[in-house]
Amino acid sequence: MMTLSELKTRINLLTPRPDPTLPRHAHAAAVLMPIVEGSCGLELILTRRSLELRHHPGQVSFPGGRFDSTDASLWHTALRESWEEIGLLPHLCQPLGQLEAQYTVSGFALTPFIGLVSGQPSFKLNPSEVAAVFQVPLDYLLDLRHHHIFRLNRQGQEHEVIFIRWQQVWIWGITARVIHNFSKQIAR
Repeated sequence: MMTLSELKTRINLLTPRPDPTLPRHAHAAAVLMPIVEGSCGLELILTRRSLELRHHPGQVSFPGGRFDSTDASLWHTALRESWEEIGLLPHLCQPLGQLEAQYTVSGFALTPFIGLVSGQPSFKLNPSEVAAVFQVPLDYLLDLRHHHIFRLNRQGQEHEVIFIRWQQVWIWGITARVIHNFSKQIAR
Protein backbone atom coordinates (compact mmCIF):
# COMPACT_ATOMS: atom_id res chain seq x y z
CA MET A 1 0.00 0.00 0.00
CA MET A 2 1.39 3.38 -1.01
CA THR A 3 1.89 5.76 1.90
CA LEU A 4 1.41 9.50 1.79
CA SER A 5 5.16 9.99 2.17
CA GLU A 6 5.83 7.68 -0.79
CA LEU A 7 3.20 9.44 -2.91
CA LYS A 8 4.73 12.85 -2.15
CA THR A 9 8.20 11.54 -3.01
CA ARG A 10 7.02 10.05 -6.30
CA ILE A 11 5.22 13.27 -7.26
CA ASN A 12 8.30 15.33 -6.37
CA LEU A 13 10.42 13.06 -8.58
CA LEU A 14 8.20 13.54 -11.63
CA THR A 15 10.24 14.87 -14.51
CA PRO A 16 8.79 18.23 -15.51
CA ARG A 17 7.33 17.95 -18.98
CA PRO A 18 6.33 20.78 -21.22
CA ASP A 19 2.64 20.87 -21.91
CA PRO A 20 1.82 19.35 -25.27
CA THR A 21 1.01 21.65 -28.13
CA LEU A 22 -2.70 22.19 -27.77
CA PRO A 23 -5.02 23.76 -30.31
CA ARG A 24 -5.14 27.56 -30.00
CA HIS A 25 -8.93 27.47 -29.73
CA ALA A 26 -8.82 25.21 -26.64
CA HIS A 27 -10.44 26.68 -23.53
CA ALA A 28 -8.31 26.57 -20.37
CA ALA A 29 -9.74 24.34 -17.66
CA ALA A 30 -8.53 22.61 -14.51
CA VAL A 31 -9.56 19.66 -12.39
CA LEU A 32 -8.64 18.66 -8.87
CA MET A 33 -7.54 15.11 -8.15
CA PRO A 34 -8.39 15.25 -4.43
CA ILE A 35 -6.68 12.62 -2.30
CA VAL A 36 -7.67 11.80 1.29
CA GLU A 37 -6.35 9.38 3.85
CA GLY A 38 -9.33 7.04 4.15
CA SER A 39 -10.19 3.66 5.58
CA CYS A 40 -8.37 1.93 2.69
CA GLY A 41 -5.26 4.11 2.85
CA LEU A 42 -4.95 6.86 0.29
CA GLU A 43 -8.18 7.36 -1.67
CA LEU A 44 -9.03 9.48 -4.70
CA ILE A 45 -12.29 11.44 -4.59
CA LEU A 46 -14.36 11.19 -7.76
CA THR A 47 -17.78 12.49 -8.73
CA ARG A 48 -20.58 11.28 -10.94
CA ARG A 49 -21.88 14.10 -13.10
CA SER A 50 -25.54 15.05 -12.92
CA LEU A 51 -27.82 13.53 -15.53
CA GLU A 52 -29.15 17.07 -16.09
CA LEU A 53 -25.89 18.27 -17.65
CA ARG A 54 -25.72 18.84 -21.38
CA HIS A 55 -22.14 17.52 -21.72
CA HIS A 56 -21.07 14.13 -20.39
CA PRO A 57 -24.12 13.49 -18.15
CA GLY A 58 -23.69 10.66 -15.65
CA GLN A 59 -19.99 10.19 -16.31
CA VAL A 60 -17.40 9.81 -13.57
CA SER A 61 -15.21 12.89 -13.31
CA PHE A 62 -12.98 15.00 -11.13
CA PRO A 63 -14.30 18.24 -9.69
CA GLY A 64 -13.24 21.04 -11.99
CA GLY A 65 -14.12 23.17 -14.93
CA ARG A 66 -13.38 26.15 -17.12
CA PHE A 67 -10.92 28.88 -16.15
CA ASP A 68 -12.71 32.08 -15.17
CA SER A 69 -11.20 35.57 -15.53
CA THR A 70 -11.62 36.02 -11.75
CA ASP A 71 -9.38 32.99 -11.06
CA ALA A 72 -5.83 33.89 -10.04
CA SER A 73 -4.50 30.67 -11.62
CA LEU A 74 -5.59 27.26 -12.87
CA TRP A 75 -4.99 25.91 -9.34
CA HIS A 76 -7.58 28.43 -8.14
CA THR A 77 -9.93 27.28 -10.91
CA ALA A 78 -9.67 23.70 -9.61
CA LEU A 79 -10.31 24.85 -6.02
CA ARG A 80 -13.23 27.13 -6.98
CA GLU A 81 -14.90 24.45 -9.06
CA SER A 82 -14.41 21.88 -6.27
CA TRP A 83 -16.10 24.26 -3.85
CA GLU A 84 -18.98 24.94 -6.28
CA GLU A 85 -19.52 21.28 -7.21
CA ILE A 86 -18.95 19.31 -3.99
CA GLY A 87 -18.52 21.93 -1.25
CA LEU A 88 -14.83 21.11 -0.71
CA LEU A 89 -13.39 23.97 1.34
CA PRO A 90 -10.30 25.34 -0.46
CA HIS A 91 -8.27 25.75 2.74
CA LEU A 92 -8.51 21.99 3.33
CA CYS A 93 -6.59 21.24 0.12
CA GLN A 94 -2.80 21.32 -0.15
CA PRO A 95 -1.25 21.21 -3.64
CA LEU A 96 0.95 18.15 -4.26
CA GLY A 97 1.56 18.45 -7.97
CA GLN A 98 0.40 19.35 -11.44
CA LEU A 99 0.18 17.04 -14.43
CA GLU A 100 0.57 18.05 -18.05
CA ALA A 101 -2.43 19.59 -19.75
CA GLN A 102 -4.48 17.40 -22.05
CA TYR A 103 -6.77 18.31 -24.89
CA THR A 104 -10.30 16.98 -24.50
CA VAL A 105 -12.78 16.05 -27.20
CA SER A 106 -15.01 18.85 -25.89
CA GLY A 107 -12.38 21.48 -26.71
CA PHE A 108 -10.63 22.11 -23.38
CA ALA A 109 -6.97 22.26 -22.46
CA LEU A 110 -7.43 20.46 -19.14
CA THR A 111 -4.77 20.78 -16.44
CA PRO A 112 -5.03 18.23 -13.60
CA PHE A 113 -3.84 19.18 -10.10
CA ILE A 114 -3.17 16.64 -7.37
CA GLY A 115 -4.30 17.91 -3.98
CA LEU A 116 -4.15 16.44 -0.49
CA VAL A 117 -7.35 17.02 1.45
CA SER A 118 -7.02 17.36 5.24
CA GLY A 119 -9.21 15.19 7.43
CA GLN A 120 -12.43 13.61 6.27
CA PRO A 121 -14.38 16.42 4.60
CA SER A 122 -18.14 16.46 4.46
CA PHE A 123 -19.45 17.18 1.00
CA LYS A 124 -22.34 19.35 -0.07
CA LEU A 125 -23.20 18.43 -3.63
CA ASN A 126 -24.51 20.91 -6.14
CA PRO A 127 -27.29 18.72 -7.63
CA SER A 128 -27.32 20.61 -10.92
CA GLU A 129 -23.70 19.52 -11.50
CA VAL A 130 -22.99 16.44 -9.36
CA ALA A 131 -25.16 13.40 -8.67
CA ALA A 132 -22.74 11.60 -6.33
CA VAL A 133 -19.29 11.67 -4.79
CA PHE A 134 -17.28 8.57 -3.92
CA GLN A 135 -13.77 7.49 -2.99
CA VAL A 136 -11.64 4.81 -4.63
CA PRO A 137 -8.42 3.38 -3.17
CA LEU A 138 -5.50 5.06 -4.92
CA ASP A 139 -3.55 1.78 -5.06
CA TYR A 140 -6.37 0.23 -7.08
CA LEU A 141 -6.48 3.13 -9.56
CA LEU A 142 -2.69 3.23 -9.98
CA ASP A 143 -2.52 -0.49 -10.79
CA LEU A 144 -2.28 -0.61 -14.58
CA ARG A 145 -3.76 -4.13 -14.56
CA HIS A 146 -7.14 -2.46 -13.92
CA HIS A 147 -6.81 -0.20 -16.99
CA HIS A 148 -8.44 -1.49 -20.16
CA ILE A 149 -7.29 0.19 -23.36
CA PHE A 150 -9.41 0.11 -26.51
CA ARG A 151 -8.39 1.58 -29.82
CA LEU A 152 -10.99 2.95 -32.15
CA ASN A 153 -11.07 4.85 -35.38
CA ARG A 154 -12.84 8.21 -35.19
CA GLN A 155 -13.04 10.48 -38.22
CA GLY A 156 -10.09 8.71 -39.80
CA GLN A 157 -7.82 8.91 -36.75
CA GLU A 158 -6.99 6.20 -34.25
CA HIS A 159 -7.87 7.03 -30.65
CA GLU A 160 -7.20 5.22 -27.40
CA VAL A 161 -10.06 5.02 -24.93
CA ILE A 162 -9.23 3.87 -21.42
CA PHE A 163 -11.71 2.22 -19.10
CA ILE A 164 -11.19 1.48 -15.41
CA ARG A 165 -13.81 -0.51 -13.55
CA TRP A 166 -14.32 0.08 -9.83
CA GLN A 167 -17.02 -2.13 -8.36
CA GLN A 168 -20.10 -1.38 -10.52
CA VAL A 169 -18.72 1.90 -11.92
CA TRP A 170 -16.89 2.44 -15.20
CA ILE A 171 -14.40 5.32 -15.27
CA TRP A 172 -13.55 6.36 -18.80
CA GLY A 173 -12.91 9.36 -21.04
CA ILE A 174 -10.58 12.11 -19.91
CA THR A 175 -10.90 11.07 -16.26
CA ALA A 176 -9.53 7.60 -17.00
CA ARG A 177 -6.87 9.10 -19.29
CA VAL A 178 -5.66 11.41 -16.49
CA ILE A 179 -5.54 8.51 -14.02
CA HIS A 180 -3.76 6.31 -16.59
CA ASN A 181 -1.12 8.93 -17.37
CA PHE A 182 -0.59 9.63 -13.67
CA SER A 183 -0.24 5.88 -13.01
CA LYS A 184 2.40 5.51 -15.72
CA GLN A 185 4.33 8.52 -14.39
CA ILE A 186 4.57 7.29 -10.81
CA ALA A 187 4.72 3.53 -11.52
CA ARG A 188 6.57 1.52 -8.94
